[in-house]
Amino acid sequence: MIDSHLHGIEQVPEGYGDFSELSRIVSCVAKPDEWDRQMQIDDPRMIKCYGVHPWYGEEWTVESKSRLYNILKDDPDAHVGEIGLDSKRGGKILFQTMVMIQQLDLAEYFGRVVSIHDVGCEKMVLDSLKGRKLKAILHSYGSDSYVKSYSELECYFSISPRLLSRSDIRVQRLVGAIPEDRLLLETDSPVCGKDFKGMRDFAERLGSIIGKPADDLIATAEENLRRLFP
Repeated sequence: MIDSHLHGIEQVPEGYGDFSELSRIVSCVAKPDEWDRQMQIDDPRMIKCYGVHPWYGEEWTVESKSRLYNILKDDPDAHVGEIGLDSKRGGKILFQTMVMIQQLDLAEYFGRVVSIHDVGCEKMVLDSLKGRKLKAILHSYGSDSYVKSYSELECYFSISPRLLSRSDIRVQRLVGAIPEDRLLLETDSPVCGKDFKGMRDFAERLGSIIGKPADDLIATAEENLRRLFP
């Protein structure tokens, strides 16, 4: 099993019953004061991403930009995230966009994957990715309207347990629109959603809604993450 988006885990998250069974973990941080903490985590399963989240855009400075540049330069296995846009929180969208674009520039320069947070800004994020040689994880993805457009780029759609709070029809419509070779599963731990017990339980609950065995969902997510991070 894999988890395509969680946050700097230094200990097993409460309620994550099968955390020890994960084979690969994509860990993101949200602001510069978390970068050092993540660097110290010694977990061979962990793919580490560094970035400034749209909620903390004021922490994107000349110094933090230089530091992210050096992290990516010094560590060929480091990637970029969590970055993005949020229409509900985080200040003016124009400023958020500037912060995101500068981080996209660094990811593209070094050829790294980006993990993107997007709340209500799908078209702006899409437009910012067009024309770039980038691979992206669309974290906690939730809009079926843009799946086709994002699929034309090298974007992967990461589904979180919070999706299960929607009606079954909406869940079926979204997951049904996502190409099988672009589907990922995440927890966004420690914010895992209601009644979360573990990744397998999430896959079973999701599978029961969309009519697919949990083992198939888990295997698909594993293969897709392996392709994204060879």
